[in-house]
Amino acid sequence: MIDPVLFLQQTVNFILLMILLSYVFYKPVRKVIDDRTKAIEDQIESAKNDRETAEKLRLDLEKRLAESRNEAKEYIDQAIKRGEQMKEDLLNEARAEIEKMKARAQKDIELEKEKAWAELKNNVAGLSFEIASKLVKESLDQEKHQSLINEAILSLDRLDTKDHNYFSFGDKS
Repeated sequence: MIDPVLFLQQTVNFILLMILLSYVFYKPVRKVIDDRTKAIEDQIESAKNDRETAEKLRLDLEKRLAESRNEAKEYIDQAIKRGEQMKEDLLNEARAEIEKMKARAQKDIELEKEKAWAELKNNVAGLSFEIASKLVKESLDQEKHQSLINEAILSLDRLDTKDHNYFSFGDKS
């Protein structure tokens, strides 16, 4: 059967072994396991913080990207407006230059018209004299000649030059 002394010795040995193992192995192993658990928990916490930081950074970058896109759109809109303004300015300048050219052309036309009218007066005066001298078949003296010329010029002066469209080279408007 069971020997009580042996049982007691083995029980004491077992308890001593447990105490010894507890101090020698269990506490250091437990400490290593606790340290490792703490390190893992710290890494998990650090990863969470890193993920939160990365998320904040991503949101900040998305915000900056949206702002950059808005700024770029504003710059493009401003450039388009400036281009349209420049186009409008150039068109206005071209219109003004065209108006100046039309005014100069109108003045030139008026001058040519007046020259042609003066030349016509002179030609009519000469033709009047020739016609009158052929009709009368007599030689006119200088006084009669001058009188006929003056009458022809006066009759031409009475005509309103604006009523003669055959000298009009363009629309005055």
